[in-house]
Formats: sequence, structure tokens, C-alpha cells
Amino acid sequence: MIKKFFKWIFKLIVGIILLIAVTYGGFHLWEYATGGKYVEYLEANSETIKLEENFSYDLMRSDLEKNDLILVGEIHGFHEPIVFDVDFFKYLHKNHGVRHYVVELDFVQGQLMNEYLVTGDQDILKTVLKKWVVVQGRNNQDYFDKYVALQQFYGTLPETEKFKFIGIDRIQDYDLITEYVENFPSSDSIQKAGTTATLLDKIDSLSISYSGNEDTLFLLSHVKENLLQLADKVNREAVLFSNFEKLFKQYKLQNRKLYGYFGLYHVFQYRVNGADPLASKIRASDLNLDGKILSINFLMNDSYMVMPSQELPEFMREPGPYTRMPISADNMLFMYLVGIKDFNRMTPESSKSLVKLNAEDSPYSNTIRMNQAIQLLPVTDLLEFNDKGKPYTQYTIFVRNSDWAQPMESK
Repeated sequence: MIKKFFKWIFKLIVGIILLIAVTYGGFHLWEYATGGKYVEYLEANSETIKLEENFSYDLMRSDLEKNDLILVGEIHGFHEPIVFDVDFFKYLHKNHGVRHYVVELDFVQGQLMNEYLVTGDQDILKTVLKKWVVVQGRNNQDYFDKYVALQQFYGTLPETEKFKFIGIDRIQDYDLITEYVENFPSSDSIQKAGTTATLLDKIDSLSISYSGNEDTLFLLSHVKENLLQLADKVNREAVLFSNFEKLFKQYKLQNRKLYGYFGLYHVFQYRVNGADPLASKIRASDLNLDGKILSINFLMNDSYMVMPSQELPEFMREPGPYTRMPISADNMLFMYLVGIKDFNRMTPESSKSLVKLNAEDSPYSNTIRMNQAIQLLPVTDLLEFNDKGKPYTQYTIFVRNSDWAQPMESK
């Protein structure tokens, strides 16, 4: 009886393994067999270059001319998106008159980053990045070098062509907010350990002192609102939009071209996981940017991401404070993006491709390709695109074999 039971269990296990193998093989066979028209489209609507080269951006020229808000969504922790950011911003500055860089920093961090642009004082840069919301970018050489490169670029520009950062994130560094308020002329001393109520009282007092200065009153009211949002635990995406909206209007940025560089989720133009990301909120707002937003996202294959080891499950950690994590969008266990093999088929290793997704003959409308992910092990959250058939992004950058963004300790 026992012998028959084990034989039955053995047959069951073998059957399950065979079923999985047949299903897995059948899926890839289907993906390959139906991929011809997608590969043909990708080859005709992309610019593919070696990792060490820079794009010409000729493919995007007409779209860049037509749109006012250009958003790039990176997957944090990779080397190549950081390199792209600097090169692309320089291109937009030179060829499309972009003078404002909207960034995933809070308002005071953004103000300090503008001070860094002028002075080149790297202690200011270290202060800004110390408590940056992008944990992969703290104490990281690649992210640090990115801002150094932007500051050096700033230094080469005549006064009429200088640019500035606009920080729209919720408060990330409470100490910097305290120092910002404390450093207003005529203000009384504030203890750094002071409560939010203390800061709000001080801002109200300063507002009376500066009642005749509209610009300063705006700055004080903007900081006050961010403190209240922090205290009320307002959803981060709502804070990002609220700050963008207010600064957009205050700086009179209508009909100007803006560039923004954020985490991937924030640049999608329609609902994801049942909620509206930043770009979706902007599109649906009264800022007159609907149809004037260009979103670009990154896809990474056979690449490496930096992660603080303590942020990972123990079985995924490497020795030391940082882990060099292999990441690929064609990994069926952790995340497999349906149609990703089409991108592999049309690109060599160690390359990057700028791909136009919104051409008139695009086969990606109303299909699960590039809109559906498969995950056998629920290690990370998947993105569900709720508004089927909508243009979530207009371009993607497909990268093969990117290195990690290198932490400073590893040098």
C-alpha cells in the first residue's frame, strides 16, 4: 500500500513537472511565433547603439517639438539610466530650450541643489543626497557624479542659458526644513529638535514680517503646506502633484519646455494598480498639459542593480552593505514582461535602444504585449495597467547588460 502511494506521488510530481515544462515551452513558442510583426516594428522604429555611445535623438525630434513636459522614468540603481539622464538633458537644453529640471527632491533640497549649481560646493551636494528618497542614490558614486556633471555643464553656460532644479517631492529631510526656516533674516532661533508646531508658528510669525514681499510669502506658505501634508500623511503622489501644480503656476511655466527625471512609476500617464501616478494627475489637471506630455521609461535586461543589503530578504543579500542584484525583464520567476523577447531578438548584447512606441503603425495598441507581466515567485510588486489600450508612455529605452550604480564603498 505504501509502495503504491509513493509511486502515485512520484507520477504526480513527474506529471506536474511535465505540465510546467510543456506550458513554459508552449508560451515561449507562442511568443516567438507571433513576434514577427513586433520585431519588424521595433527594428523600424528604434535607434540601437553600444552602451558607451550616445543617442542622436533624431527619432524623437518631432515629438520633442510638440510636447512641453518631457518625463523620464528610471528603475533606480542602474548605471546606464544615469548616464542617459545627463546626456539627454544637455541635448534638450541645447536643441529645445529646456531650462527647468523637475526632480525627485523636496523643495528645500531643490533649493540647495540650485545653490550647488552656482557654487560647486560638493559639501552641499552631499547634504542633499544624504537623506534622498532614492535609497540607491545615497552614498553612491554614479548618482553623485551625475550632479557633478550637471554642475560642470551649468558652469559653461552664459547667464541667459542657466537652468534650475525644481524639487516637488514631499519632505525628505526634516533637519533641512528646520534650517531653511531658521535662516530667514530676522527670525528667532529654532531648536533643530523642534516640533512641527514650533516650525508652523515660526512660519506664521515670519509671514507677518514679510507681508509686503509676495515671493517670500509664497516660499513660506509652500513650506508650511508641505509640513502640514507631512503631518497629515498625505499620499506621496498627491503631494508630488500638488507641489508641481503650485510651482508650475508660481514660476509661470506655461508654454515652456520642462524636463523631469523620476522613478519609473511616476511617469506613467494613466492608472497603475488602481491609482493615478504623477504624470496621470498632470494630464488630467487644468494645467493644459493633456496631449503635451512625453513619457519615456526604461527596460533592463541582463543587468545589475545596486541595493542596500538590509533592504533585501536575507537569502538575496551579498556580504557587505550593498548587493549587486541581477535584474532582467525576462526572468519568469521574478518578473517576465510579455513580449520582452521581441526586444532581445532585435538587439545585440551590451547595447541600448531608444524605441518609439507611438508610431501610427504600432502593433502594441490593445495587446497584452508590453502590458502584461508574469511572476511565479511573488518577491516584488507587479504593475497592473488599468486603462487598457491607453498610451502610458511614448518611448522606451531598452538596455542590455548595464552595470549597477556603484556605491562609494566599493571603489
